[in-house]
Amino acid sequence: WRKEPGEVPRHAMYRWHIMDPIVFRQDIRVTIQALGWWPDGPFQPLTDDIASVAYWYQAEPHSSFPELPPPEGRWSR
Repeated sequence: WRKEPGEVPRHAMYRWHIMDPIVFRQDIRVTIQALGWWPDGPFQPLTDDIASVAYWYQAEPHSSFPELPPPEGRWSR
């Protein structure tokens, strides 16, 4: 894929850390830092849109999950 002049490059990457589990018992908070190369110097903060997916294994039985809010209430922007 090639970008047009003046267009922001777009790409997607997936990286699975199956062999690097992050163990937690109840709650976890994760922060993603986005740094990139800029013409005036390396590793400057980026304003990229970043998404993350997490999977977990859960023992049964478990309590009922709360009902999800409507999609508009789940949008980050």
